[in-house]
Amino acid sequence: MKADVVVLGGGYAGISAAKRLARHPGVRVTLLNPGTDFVERIRLHQYIAGTHRAHRPLRSVLPDTVRIVTATAQVIDARHHHVRTDSGDEIGYDHLVYAPGSHTDDTGIAGAAEHAVSLGTRAEADRARLRLADLPACATVTVIGGGLTGIETAAELAETGAVRVRLVTGELGHSLSAQGRVRARTALAALGVTVVDQVAVTAIAQDKITLADGTVLDADLAITTTAFAPSDLARSSGLEVDAAGAMLVDDTLVSTTSPNIVGAGDAVALGTNPLRMSCQAAVPCGVHAAETVLRVLAGREPKPLRRKYIGQSVSLGRRDALIQFSDLTDRPLPAVLTGRTAALLKEQVCRATLRGGQLGPLRTSWTW
Repeated sequence: MKADVVVLGGGYAGISAAKRLARHPGVRVTLLNPGTDFVERIRLHQYIAGTHRAHRPLRSVLPDTVRIVTATAQVIDARHHHVRTDSGDEIGYDHLVYAPGSHTDDTGIAGAAEHAVSLGTRAEADRARLRLADLPACATVTVIGGGLTGIETAAELAETGAVRVRLVTGELGHSLSAQGRVRARTALAALGVTVVDQVAVTAIAQDKITLADGTVLDADLAITTTAFAPSDLARSSGLEVDAAGAMLVDDTLVSTTSPNIVGAGDAVALGTNPLRMSCQAAVPCGVHAAETVLRVLAGREPKPLRRKYIGQSVSLGRRDALIQFSDLTDRPLPAVLTGRTAALLKEQVCRATLRGGQLGPLRTSWTW
């Protein structure tokens, strides 16, 4: 079989799909991405703290047979099977893997766009890093959002000792078990992080934040980690999307609009049972999307995605971490691993993300 497959997006889902597709000699793979680097989004908290580069050339993580086009997709023409880019080019495809990812969504906080920084993209992290470098000694950094990204960011910055760190959130570690939340709070306290929880931030100004109860807190820098929103490309291209703008796919990851488009990662929605926006879901979904394309090209029925969550890993600086175990449906179990062993395991998890799509079928994967 011969086919041209375009992978739209060079994040975790996109590179995993591209690497899996490239293993088949009959498939010509083109990866379309706005930048020339692969950004390790799960390390951006390390990047702003100066403990990891968190990016590397796309060419270094992809097989030589994958063609890389550096451009931004502006519209997908599903009827005529091509993608139009900001350079005016039209890239044709037999099959398209839709994986443009997500971006920070801070629209619910007044003044966030003007006065805060975030960690959704490399550009946003660059801005955060520059703002941090300009802060005076003993400045206060307020991290807004107590999910995994917020916890990791607060811990990483606090461990440097260069700034005072405050974490403001509704519920700390809402996706963790009760044991996990206690352990995260204890670790943050040990690093000197002040946690202000059970409250929302309603506004951000140049040097202060306002809480829902009217409290005003000083903040030399605010970092938002509250939410992510999917790319709007599917909606603007006329593909069927959910209320948030994520492209709707069936249980084999095929678009509900076009049989020649499959989706993976943060920018897709799997019916009424959504996947958690995460690297943990993006990598196996990227591989599964590639497998769906390969099975269709071979005249075989694609298989439904089977979720196989095992847990979440949360860094707490460079010497500590929290491994939260879960059942296969992503519900946290009352079992956690912490300390140096957890930190070493977390590092291995981060490194393993770059290996997605390189191997053949694995019984432990979501796909088989």
